[in-house]
Amino acid sequence: MSEALETIEIQLDGEPCRVAPCTLAELVQRLGHAAEGVGTALNGRFVPRMHRDRPLQPGDAVLLFKPIVGG
Repeated sequence: MSEALETIEIQLDGEPCRVAPCTLAELVQRLGHAAEGVGTALNGRFVPRMHRDRPLQPGDAVLLFKPIVGG
């Protein structure tokens, strides 16, 4: 199989990135982050941990960020 069939291109933190097809949760794990240690946004919208089971699509824009807690 060619690489084009085995990967999709997404934007990860503003940069083009090729990844194997996966869910948002799987991407967080593959990048070495603990699920509770990182916030996620997909195509400009916040995604709670319980909704990270959505498969990523070519062209999706993923943003990972450290949650800020305090008051």
